[in-house]
Amino acid sequence: MFTAKEIWEAGRAALSAKENAAPAPTPAPASVAPPAPVVHVEPVFDPAAFGFEARPYRVHFRGGTSGEYDGAVLAGYFPFDPREVARVEPVEEVGQGL
Repeated sequence: MFTAKEIWEAGRAALSAKENAAPAPTPAPASVAPPAPVVHVEPVFDPAAFGFEARPYRVHFRGGTSGEYDGAVLAGYFPFDPREVARVEPVEEVGQGL
């Protein structure tokens, strides 16, 4: 067991050693590079590569509107801005021939 005097002297010695010690160097601020921006590039519709047939197609636009157009006409002349076209799909004739 330690006496009260030994404990007192050990505490004083520890405090004086702490006061006489050189201050710890401050760490350099970490340079964090900002994250690269996420760029979402939407594909642009290519009417020349679609291969329209002589049947009706529904053209869906990015603004949420759509319309039905004849594929034979769209194959010769595509009157829309391809960047505004979200998708093109053939119109299915449901219930015909029953």
